[in-house]
Amino acid sequence: MKDQESIISGWIENTGDPLVTIICTTFNHEDFISETLKGFLMQKTTFSFEIIVHDDASTDNTQNIIRDFAEKYPLIIKTILQEKNQYSNKEVNIWSDFTFPMAQGKYIALCEGDDYWIDKLKLQKQVDFLENNKEYVITWTDYLNRKGTELVSNNFKETLSSIYTIDFDTIFQPYCTLTLTSVFKKDAVDPLDYKKFKYGKDNTLYALALCHGKGAFLNFQAAVYRLHPGGVFSLKSTFFQRYSSYLNVKEIYDNIPQARTKNIEKVMVSLLKASAFEALKLRKTEEFKNIEEPQKAINEFLEKASLSLKFKYFLKYIKS
Repeated sequence: MKDQESIISGWIENTGDPLVTIICTTFNHEDFISETLKGFLMQKTTFSFEIIVHDDASTDNTQNIIRDFAEKYPLIIKTILQEKNQYSNKEVNIWSDFTFPMAQGKYIALCEGDDYWIDKLKLQKQVDFLENNKEYVITWTDYLNRKGTELVSNNFKETLSSIYTIDFDTIFQPYCTLTLTSVFKKDAVDPLDYKKFKYGKDNTLYALALCHGKGAFLNFQAAVYRLHPGGVFSLKSTFFQRYSSYLNVKEIYDNIPQARTKNIEKVMVSLLKASAFEALKLRKTEEFKNIEEPQKAINEFLEKASLSLKFKYFLKYIKS
């Protein structure tokens, strides 16, 4: 197997398309993006890969750091450096409108600019699996959770098999399908289909892929997921996190016939319940008064909940 230096130098003579496209989306990640890009560049593979970095008009030094890497590895790193923030423009989607159309690889790997890879053979292992198991279209791996300098393992090593098959009957049970470890067949996801989803996010991408084959969780630690105040999702309230996930999974259930399984129904019930109980905590806050979603979550929960669950809810309501 070639080492990374020979692969990088070999790009000058390699006129073929890369087998894998790594897509990295980033915003105000100046403290993290170097480690992220180094994690890509250290990959030891028997194939060529490209890196597409989309920066969404960062206001810090992120774009300058990306430019430095792109100048050093111009044959590997392609950049999309926005001057105006696209995340706030609801008419466009960063994946379907910008990065996916540029991807040349047969496979796409995803990792945001505040996460990073730690296994030099991550891509090789996942691509080998997909190449040798044609009924599978997407893979994930185990990862570490990082808060500050602390690294915390999951319990997947003890609870899941070395290859855990994921489909609509098992997905999210447990939740082990994080974006930073995903590698999938490009032709399993049509960007135009993805864009049709109002609440689309990574789960939507997974669901679209699973319509074309099975998924596999490969049980080895390959990446690090950062928990930090600057994370776009982590800045949101717990209610927003739960309710947005509920709306996302419900939209998948409503629009993808293959997703209408008992497992997905169970996930929706759990997320709606969590959303309603989190909404209770906001009842006396300005957020509850100024936005409609908490009351919507409560109303839908009460409409669908059993009598015993409604009773528990109202007890909580009285005490709140």
